[in-house]
Amino acid sequence: MEDDLKLVQEVLNGNTDSFNIIVNKYELPVLKFIYNMVKNKETAEDITQEVFITLYNKLYMYKDEYKFSNWVFQIAKNKSIDYMRKYKRVHESNIEEVKDIASKEVGPEETAQFKETKKNIEAFINSLEEIDRQIILLRYSREEMTFLDISQILNISESSVKRRYYKARDKYKQHSLNNEKRCRI
Repeated sequence: MEDDLKLVQEVLNGNTDSFNIIVNKYELPVLKFIYNMVKNKETAEDITQEVFITLYNKLYMYKDEYKFSNWVFQIAKNKSIDYMRKYKRVHESNIEEVKDIASKEVGPEETAQFKETKKNIEAFINSLEEIDRQIILLRYSREEMTFLDISQILNISESSVKRRYYKARDKYKQHSLNNEKRCRI
C-alpha cells in the first residue's frame, strides 16, 4: 500500500514512469475483472484502457485513507456498469478468449478436465445475481482483496459482503455435487 501511495505522489509530481508501474501492476487483474463482467475480450480491453485514462486524469482526487487498489477496482466496476447500461447486454463467455497466463505442458486428459471444470465454474458464476458475481470476481481477482475492500468497492456493508460470499460458496458446493452426481449416472 505504501508503494502505491509513493507511486501516486510521484505521478502527481510529473513522473510518468511511475504511472507505467501502476499500469503494469494493475492492468491484468483489472482486465480479468472487467472481462468477467462484460464477457468480451475486445470490450474488456477497451474498458481497461478507459479505466487507466480515468485513473490518470483523476489521480489528484484519490484519498490516501483508502487502499489504492480498491479505488482502481471501483473505477473498473463503474466503467463496466456504464458500458453494460449503455449497451444493455453482456456477451456469452468464450473460454478460448481468456489467455492462459501460466500455460504448462499437460496431457489431453488434464486439458479436457480443466476445460470442463472451468466451464462448470463459469456457468455457475454467470448464474449468480450481478452483485454476488462481482463479490466472487473481486474476492478471487487479487490475493489481498478482503471483505472490507470489496465492501468499499461495491458500496455495501462488510457483513453483507460476507453473507453473500458464503451463501454463494455454499451454492457452488451444492452445484458441484449435483454436477458430480449427473456425471456418474
